[in-house]
Amino acid sequence: MPYEHIKEVKDQARITSIETFPDPKTAIVILNQHSGKPLSSIVAVGDSVAIGQKIASSKERISSPVHSPISGEVVKIGTIYNHCFETFADAIFIENDDKKTKAKEFSPISESEIGKTSSADLLDIIHEAGIIGLGGAGFPTHIKLSPPAEFPIKNLVVNATEGEPYDTADERVLIEKTANLLRGIKVIKKILGNPKVTIATKVSKAEAIPKLQEVFGNEPDTTVFAGHFRYQQGDASILQKALFGYETPPTKRSYEMGCIVQNVATINAVANAVFEGEPLISRVVTFNGDIAQPKNLLVKIGTPISGIFNKNNIDMTGIGQVVVGGVMMGHAIPTTEAPITKRSSSIIAFSESKCKNAQKQTACIHCSKCISACPVKLHPILIYSAIMKPDFDKAEKLWNKDCIGCGTCSYVCPSRIPLSSTIMASR
Repeated sequence: MPYEHIKEVKDQARITSIETFPDPKTAIVILNQHSGKPLSSIVAVGDSVAIGQKIASSKERISSPVHSPISGEVVKIGTIYNHCFETFADAIFIENDDKKTKAKEFSPISESEIGKTSSADLLDIIHEAGIIGLGGAGFPTHIKLSPPAEFPIKNLVVNATEGEPYDTADERVLIEKTANLLRGIKVIKKILGNPKVTIATKVSKAEAIPKLQEVFGNEPDTTVFAGHFRYQQGDASILQKALFGYETPPTKRSYEMGCIVQNVATINAVANAVFEGEPLISRVVTFNGDIAQPKNLLVKIGTPISGIFNKNNIDMTGIGQVVVGGVMMGHAIPTTEAPITKRSSSIIAFSESKCKNAQKQTACIHCSKCISACPVKLHPILIYSAIMKPDFDKAEKLWNKDCIGCGTCSYVCPSRIPLSSTIMASR
């Protein structure tokens, strides 16, 4: 079976409109939220900052700055747990002054100006706005949209599949921000040289599909494709195979196949930056799991996760585990004092009783389920065994670097061996 079916738990969250969450009393903005070179703080303790003001940056090309989500005073530069990299990291602590003073980092442009605005200028706006891939990988968007000239882009794929079984944030953006997505796609099309557009979503997103067809139905070279996608097909290379029939070789990237894949939330952020002058200081987050009212929240980046539980009157004594960024590809966090980051697509709470009843890890029973379920045809248990020896040369020969981190091998393993997380940590 090439694609393991994973049950979705979305019924309540997917029909719940996006709710704006209150600004935090203290925002904790982690410096490194992207894949790339680390940032350095450009503010100091005692400095006053405004909403949208750049507070950390790097001169390196593959990097993405961060901005203050609130106005107030920098009260501390310290460390906090960063779920993006499962470690403690530097962060800027800002105390809210409730004045909501806004910075003017860069000026927005109108839709009528897109035609005469250069691709370089649009990329500069995206870079300065701190936009990264919000689907999970966190790669700086201005770099992704700058493929080498020898690889012309023929297809832009809007990844609206949202395979994570508890996540519905992208689905609500599809429904509520459809027109804004069109604006963002126009920006990206201009940058990439006007490629064809395929919006790929699931047939299960029943409310979103007619909205997409309404807004994009008359757009030239644009197709809304609603398919029976399974979880792993949200991966860029696997999605391209499902849409276009080709398989991206392990040694190549999507742009070498003439394709760029962009997540829904990222495109929404691009539109906000270009047309509203708004850097990436908030994102839609699904709040789901063993809670009474699953919902979707527009949350300021830097908001402590504990504040979301408190505001929703959830007693943490009944919560056994909190997972951020999706139950399949995200990470369990050791403390809810950790803040929301650009890559926090969801917060999933599991009850203490469910965690206690979870099956404990046992020895491999050689069932080969992990091999059958792997969407990129790896041998997870063999790679895991090589890593545990440790024999990293063997793990590399078994193509451990081709693992997409989907977590399916761990999901199907009857012995509950942490295959996926171990393989990803070895890359």
